[in-house]
Amino acid sequence: DGTYTAEGSYQTPESVETISVTLTLADGVVTDVEVTGDPQARESQQYQSQFIGGIADEVVGVALDDLNVSRVAGSSLTSGGFNEAVESIKEQAAV
Repeated sequence: DGTYTAEGSYQTPESVETISVTLTLADGVVTDVEVTGDPQARESQQYQSQFIGGIADEVVGVALDDLNVSRVAGSSLTSGGFNEAVESIKEQAAV
């Protein structure tokens, strides 16, 4: 249980983007999620915004071990960065 933060990165046609993911866990289940981005390209800003707007519906109430996001609100590349961050959070939470 607790709150964990990690960063994940992903490649777009224009740049490498990084997002920060904060998950709050209770009994191994996600109770809250916050994603922040620092988009390098205008198109990335749009996709990150869509992803951030839709991610809570995808992960809140889901067990940490079952998290694997593939596409959220039309943004598929951002999911790669999210999943990378989640893997890091899984390692932190396991300690």
